[in-house]
Amino acid sequence: MTYSHWQAGLHFQQDSVVCVALQRTRFGLALRRWWQIPLAGEVTEPKVIAALCKIRREMPRYHRIAVALPAADTLQKQLPPPQMRLRESEQVQWIVNTVSQQLEMPANTLAFDFHDTDANSYSVTAARRRDISLLQQRLRAARLNLFAITPDACALQNFLPWISEAVPGLCWREGDHWLWATRESWGSSAEQLDEFLPCTTQFLVGETFNPWFPLNQLQPPLPESGDAFAIALALAVGGS
Repeated sequence: MTYSHWQAGLHFQQDSVVCVALQRTRFGLALRRWWQIPLAGEVTEPKVIAALCKIRREMPRYHRIAVALPAADTLQKQLPPPQMRLRESEQVQWIVNTVSQQLEMPANTLAFDFHDTDANSYSVTAARRRDISLLQQRLRAARLNLFAITPDACALQNFLPWISEAVPGLCWREGDHWLWATRESWGSSAEQLDEFLPCTTQFLVGETFNPWFPLNQLQPPLPESGDAFAIALALAVGGS
């Protein structure tokens, strides 16, 4: 990210739109602006677009936004490597075909991301193209510059460089909804949370980790409910 750009993280929550904009300076990451726009009553697309347009009016021309996709709307798979050696393009097609067959969903309805793991396997994340398209359409309608779409739980991994390696991961709570991330995995399942972070309160964002900590410059006033900005902050920090 160049010094002239603002890097923002955008998180659609149950009843609000939350956004944080940062800028890299010679002194480190600086907070430039934050938004917490309530969506009163029934959440409709016109209300969401109006909230995004408000953000756009207060955003400079040169900006990039990373948006959170609900982890609950993603599908994760671990695949062993193919038995035969494949070129890169063939490898991608093999992963797409294998995952779509396992999920019994047409490949053209899914968007894929994957990476190699230390266990000599592929970690694959799939999302429905319609969910990706909805986020793209929202930002396009508000003339915001989309940079990346990241599962919200996965974004928490961006905080892990700032915590001790002895700490296995972090979790974040919004009402009864939990998100969690370790250095190897992430998710939104309460059952998995108990498995990966059994002592939940010891690793809770806002209690044991301040999500504003990675920033070198903070411009008051900060929001009263600072923990609500954790995912947006994680996205912005990760994009810097």
